[in-house]
Amino acid sequence: MMDDLYAAQRGEKSFDDERFINQFPAKKHDHFLIPAGTIHCSGSDSMVLEISATPYIFTFKLWDWNRLGLDGLPRPVHLDHGKEVIQWERNTEWCQEHLVNAITPIAEGEGWREEKTGLHEREFIETRRHWFSKPVLHKTEGTVNVLNLVEGKEAIILSPDNKFEPFVVHYAETFVIPAHVDAYVIQPHGESEGKEIATIKAFVRG
Repeated sequence: MMDDLYAAQRGEKSFDDERFINQFPAKKHDHFLIPAGTIHCSGSDSMVLEISATPYIFTFKLWDWNRLGLDGLPRPVHLDHGKEVIQWERNTEWCQEHLVNAITPIAEGEGWREEKTGLHEREFIETRRHWFSKPVLHKTEGTVNVLNLVEGKEAIILSPDNKFEPFVVHYAETFVIPAHVDAYVIQPHGESEGKEIATIKAFVRG
């Protein structure tokens, strides 16, 4: 594989990605875990919400899909660095078992349910998905919460103790709740009232 990547970078041939790289069909709300050392990319016609924290981690590009720079040569990539960190044992079966939709139900009540969706055990970020049709109380647990509305037209975010003014978020929008807020409520709003919607929340593991 590396020989073919180097040849592609020299402009001698196109890299045959279908020969070397797994393809996992993706549908709405699928969650793919990508621990360090895992070769990855997204396919066409996909909208991806990438949840990551990389204060000391780099992404090394191995191939640029035949794109050329202004000099007419393949754009620079990071093969020398990348080859040193690839985890070669992560074959089709391992990825399917460990990295695709490793979703665990956490809790549920009337009008809501919570799932653990990742990230991978090697990461220090935790992600939780909440499905709800009624107001849901969240606790920051002393850490910043970063959320995205992944299902539904809109939701409203409220502070039970008036630490912030209510605000509305729409589908695919990201919002941040500071750690000092302690508690906040998310509920369907506008066109989403009475319907099940969903957020995904990321926070630093305790």
